[in-house]
Amino acid sequence: MMKRLALAVAGCVLGATAAMAQAPLTKVRVAYDGFSMTSAPMIYADKQGIFRKFGLDAAPVFVEGGSTLTQAVVGGSIDIAQNGYTPAAGAAVQGADIVFIGGISNKLPFQLVVKASVKGAAELKGQSVAISRYGSSTDTAADFALKHLGLTRNDVAVRQLGGPATRNAALISGQVAGTMEQYPDTGQLEQQGYRVLVDVTDLAGDYPNTSYTTSRTFLKKNPEAVKRFFMAMATAVHEFKRNPDLAVKLTQEFLKVKEAPLAKAAYDVYVKVYPDDLRPSLAGIGLVLTELAKQDAKVAKVKPEDLVDTSILDALAREGFFARLAETH
Repeated sequence: MMKRLALAVAGCVLGATAAMAQAPLTKVRVAYDGFSMTSAPMIYADKQGIFRKFGLDAAPVFVEGGSTLTQAVVGGSIDIAQNGYTPAAGAAVQGADIVFIGGISNKLPFQLVVKASVKGAAELKGQSVAISRYGSSTDTAADFALKHLGLTRNDVAVRQLGGPATRNAALISGQVAGTMEQYPDTGQLEQQGYRVLVDVTDLAGDYPNTSYTTSRTFLKKNPEAVKRFFMAMATAVHEFKRNPDLAVKLTQEFLKVKEAPLAKAAYDVYVKVYPDDLRPSLAGIGLVLTELAKQDAKVAKVKPEDLVDTSILDALAREGFFARLAETH
């Protein structure tokens, strides 16, 4: 009985996607702001033709910097963006036409990687830790790591050094004792004898990292396109989790990781991070607003719900899309 039900569900999903694929494709300009694991399901959706299966012409493009990508959404040159929560929220509270419609990473998946001689807080005290820039996700992750170790910023020098390559070089050359990294970079450093002192992923709890945003104008005019985008992305996440060999291969190509085991290590971490129904984190947005309110008191009056529209995801849930997807293999 259960097998017949699963086959029937799969038939419904395949039938719906086939009908969408046969119709003229709808052009949607999609972008992401980082060559990282958070972008892996979107690249999977593109490479596996999942966007096309749901009737979309959506070839994701890279836009460097969350603030730049936010401006592209507000300006109308990008329709749907995979972007950091902080730059999007910062623009929204100032009245920009941008709204959170989903999320792909509601955790802070960073590790404090240190040289082998650093066994704990005592050895790290008085030394330097590298981040990308102040106010970034790496900066926030550093706060969580230091707090876990019982240290403060008075105990270490937190240095903004730019991207992962620069930070890794600083660690290897001995300029810093530690750096905030993500897999697969963390795995590459481990191979060279460095060690993870603190993994922030679970320590930070429900903390916002990467969201999906659009303009309210686009959402109002194109609800069907947004719906198909989320059907495609949810399907991509589902398949990504259930096809590890293919997912690792495509991720390895996307991130230009030379060794498959490093890509697999990154995969193992992030399949636990990606949500199945792609909802944004209201609690996480609340944390972002708390930080923004330190610079602008007016932000304290803004509620997370004011910046979010989950009407499309709510409709898909009511229609049973996510439940049917979970039952397919």
